[in-house]
Amino acid sequence: MPQASLLAIGNELLNGAIRDANLFTLSQRLTQMGFSVEYALMTRDLPEKIGLALRFLLDHKPDVLLCSGGLGPTEDDLTLAALAQALHLPLVVSEAAAALVEAHYSRLLAQHYLAHPGPEFARRKMSTLPEGAIPLPNPVGTAPGVKLCYAGTHIYVLPGVPAELQAIFEASIVPELLTLFPPAAWVERALLVHCNDEAEAAVPLREVAHRHPGVYLKSLAKPFPSAGVEGLRVIAAAQAPTTAEAEAAVTTALTDLQHTLEATGLRVTW
Repeated sequence: MPQASLLAIGNELLNGAIRDANLFTLSQRLTQMGFSVEYALMTRDLPEKIGLALRFLLDHKPDVLLCSGGLGPTEDDLTLAALAQALHLPLVVSEAAAALVEAHYSRLLAQHYLAHPGPEFARRKMSTLPEGAIPLPNPVGTAPGVKLCYAGTHIYVLPGVPAELQAIFEASIVPELLTLFPPAAWVERALLVHCNDEAEAAVPLREVAHRHPGVYLKSLAKPFPSAGVEGLRVIAAAQAPTTAEAEAAVTTALTDLQHTLEATGLRVTW
């Protein structure tokens, strides 16, 4: 199973000014595509912090590393500079990136959203990439995404604006990842255990998990007395080459869990 790691960059995420949505989106989509997401980190807009986070993640040699945030024209958009420094690469103006930036400004001018193009230094900043990096078209915003291969890891850097991140990810990155790594199916199902205490289900859950090592089983805790009234939700999830195989593994594990729980006197519903 290919492995992925995620890095979200921005003071606003750690200050609580903005609730991050990108780590959720990327982890969900990558899991559905057959990746195991091993790490998801957040760091501030400081070159040394970004560099440390990148080195930590790259030291674990993920197949894919996705970063979000810090690609814009302002002084605190430092992700590409920090990436270049971490990988000991020079920053260079990319003609391909510059063409994408200029094309976006031309569209905005033609649609009368802007009266003049952005400052030259800002356009140049968004066109400056680590040497060897390839820009990815941004269908929604100005700053292109970036991809770069380093020591066997496919690195993708995306804007922090969720709409821009999702647009680039779906248009440019998903097709490439599906070509590079065999896709897998992800299936998740759940049942409800009617008990007053999550601990009542712990031993049966552990026993069933041991019998089905390819299925992820997890009870989702609820405060008292919700578990007894509404039911404690237990999820079962599995990845497999096909949906049918994943579905069969999940159904088998949940059926086993239902019988094991009912044998202890607990009531189970689906």
